[in-house]
Amino acid sequence: MKYKDGQHFLMSPECRDMPIKQLVQIDEEEAYAIFRQFRWPKTRGEPVCPHCGILDCYALRRRAFKCSGCRREFSVTSGTVFAFHKLSFWKMLAAIWMSVNAVKGKAALHLSRELGVQYKTAWVLSLKIKEALGLRRVDMKLDGQVQMDGKYAGGHIKQENKAEDRIDRRLKKYQNMKRLCVLALREKNGSGFERTFTRIVREEQGEAAWATVRDHVSRDATVVTDEHPSYADVADLNEHRQVNHSEAYQTQDGTNTNHVESFFSRIQRAYVGIHHRFSLKYFDFYVADIAWREDNRRKSNGQLTALVLFAAMLNPTSRNFCGYWQGNSPPDPYFEDFDRPFAPA
Repeated sequence: MKYKDGQHFLMSPECRDMPIKQLVQIDEEEAYAIFRQFRWPKTRGEPVCPHCGILDCYALRRRAFKCSGCRREFSVTSGTVFAFHKLSFWKMLAAIWMSVNAVKGKAALHLSRELGVQYKTAWVLSLKIKEALGLRRVDMKLDGQVQMDGKYAGGHIKQENKAEDRIDRRLKKYQNMKRLCVLALREKNGSGFERTFTRIVREEQGEAAWATVRDHVSRDATVVTDEHPSYADVADLNEHRQVNHSEAYQTQDGTNTNHVESFFSRIQRAYVGIHHRFSLKYFDFYVADIAWREDNRRKSNGQLTALVLFAAMLNPTSRNFCGYWQGNSPPDPYFEDFDRPFAPA
């Protein structure tokens, strides 16, 4: 899409089709109707039993429904990311709108002040949304030119004051083994609708790179990487091009990894400017959210709000954050399988 005088999309009128005035004019009943529309789009908001799938349901008090077939009760959020919610529908809608308006992410402390809720409430709500957005990766298959690279995070150790006491933390024997790597694959097709796949791994190593390409890259795609030896086996699956960064940033024929490197810069800006710190236990959720924002950066705030609502209402109840403060939590990435947080339930 082209804009006048080459202006950035965020400066165009197309990006702001849902201003805050429109949001504040929505009352609780209208917000509830919106949630019903997104939960049951095929019946235009009329309830469908999530247990047996029939349409013969009748309303109860407190916005609940009962199925005439299986006789089970349910609500508009039953079995969704917002199951067992205590926030009003307007506040959940406002949280989504505020989040998508922040192009590099929304800090939970900021969200808690805007909504007037506890930090714990805002944090769990935002992580549930991140989990729902990350589920798109399960069946993702990238095509065209796919650039792949890794970015390390965490595990920082403050150096000693005196230079003679300092050691080279780049050497493996001096690392504390608490840093993780984001393995990212990003399409480059020039259409503006490129997709980004992310996975958290211990380090850049051949088995993880090969398995990721096997499962999430079309066999017709061309994979572009740097000179790291962990990417060598990718040539067994796809056409593989490499650029040696110790010699140049791109080859004479234009081969480079700049597209995926630009995604890493967005991660860095979100870390430094928005969140200031990523707990590595939840690193996968934050990175998946940033990848979703990168892939949808040319959509308006109204479209983004609708996309998040669809993801939240059509994906299952969070198994990592539902009941988080009662003891349920994601696995520790140091000891568990890194793919577990976004694997299908």
